[in-house]
Parts: sequence; structure tokens; C-alpha cells
Amino acid sequence: MLKRTFLFLPVLLAFAGCATTQTTPQVDAKILDSFTSHGVSEATILKVRTGRPLSVTQVAEAAQKGVPGPGLVSYMESTRKAYNLSNADIATLRKAGTPAPVINYMQRSYGYFTKGTKAVNQNHPYFTDDRNVLEAPFAYAPPQADTFFNSAYEDNLYSPFSNQ
Repeated sequence: MLKRTFLFLPVLLAFAGCATTQTTPQVDAKILDSFTSHGVSEATILKVRTGRPLSVTQVAEAAQKGVPGPGLVSYMESTRKAYNLSNADIATLRKAGTPAPVINYMQRSYGYFTKGTKAVNQNHPYFTDDRNVLEAPFAYAPPQADTFFNSAYEDNLYSPFSNQ
């Protein structure tokens, strides 16, 4: 009987460990630092730390505080949020000094993440619930520091077709 108990105990502990482990996305420290070092609000930092999508207001705040545009785009891509910007949203972003390539990305994101191979159900609680539901409806791939700089971003800065 004692031998059977010792064999059963490791199996029980393994299942208990699986039940209590929660998968929280790990955002690269350099990207998180780009938000924290610029004095962005705690609510925004919490969203970045937990890999949650940012609202239009939070993107505007981050841009106004000086978070680099490539970092914003890289982070927003990792959350797969489809931004359906209104004219008022665009005005808010511009008033905050949000770089044109960031606004362009946000406008294009609706097509990226609602249709095609990267489409995600935008009504999932991950996108709509602010109570930190951590389970993303896709395999979360956090932005890495080595992909933090997006050369296409810089190309957009000098494009005659960018909205500045």
C-alpha cells in the first residue's frame, strides 16, 4: 500500500502543478522599459506587461509621452487588435502627436485581423474585457527586442503617401 502511495504522489503533484500554472505572456524587457521609462500610466503598463491590447486613448498617451513609434507598432501587432478608427479617434491620435506610421498601422489593422489568415474573433473577452482575461484567442507571440525596430516604419516616414 505504501509503495502505491509513493507512485501516485508524483502523478498527483504533476496534475496540481498543471492546474495552477497560468500562462502570462512575457513581453521583452526592452519593450516594457520603453513604456515604463517614458512615464506612461500604470493602467497602460499593466496592459503591456500582461500582453493585452491597448485602447486608442492608451496609444495616444504612449505617443504623447514619447514611446517610440516602432515600439508601439511592434507591440500592437503582437496583440492582433483590429482598430476601427473613427474621425474623432484619428483627431485624438494626431493631437497627441502620434506618428503617422502608427496611425496608418492602426487603420490597416482592421483589415489584417478581421479577414484572411490572421483573422481573430474581435468579440473575444481578450479584446473587450478590461478585467485582464489573459487567454488570447490565438497563440500569443510577444514582440522581441531584435524585431523591435521595423525598417518599414522608417520607410513610411519618408513616403509621399503617408498621412502626416
